[in-house]
Amino acid sequence: MKQTVMFLKEEDIQKLVKGLAREIDHNYKNQKEPVILICPLRGSVFFLSDLVRELKTPVLIDFISIESLKGNFIISKDINLPLKNRNVLIVKEVINAGRKLLFLKERIEVAGPKSVKIVTLIDKPSQRDLDIQPDYFGIAADDRYIFGYGLDHEEKYRQLRDMYLFAQ
Repeated sequence: MKQTVMFLKEEDIQKLVKGLAREIDHNYKNQKEPVILICPLRGSVFFLSDLVRELKTPVLIDFISIESLKGNFIISKDINLPLKNRNVLIVKEVINAGRKLLFLKERIEVAGPKSVKIVTLIDKPSQRDLDIQPDYFGIAADDRYIFGYGLDHEEKYRQLRDMYLFAQ
């Protein structure tokens, strides 16, 4: 593997997750029904797991898997929970260009939810030319490849507790 540089240590990641959970709890504190968390597979699972354990807000969880094939999106695992008149929160570990995320958000909006918001641990706004922004984000990052804590490099290193960058 190439030379790596530490991006975020496990304890720093957990501080960001706890801060996001407090913010989400504050914004949903008067909701009667659970917030539906939608997790795009696979990289977001680690972030979702930690976030759910920190939330006091009641939640329901569902997953979706979207593959990109020659510019088209294919759903290989779809959302099962009914979304009509519900508050939906998309949980994404990192937002890069945002194409799949915009596709997912628009698809959810067709189901008639009360609201659709996005939470991300890492926002990379310099990579986006689309009009999609997170409602909650932990940290902004520049356009460098990040892996660890669920993010892979060639399907490896997801299990790392810290996040890393390749040295330039």
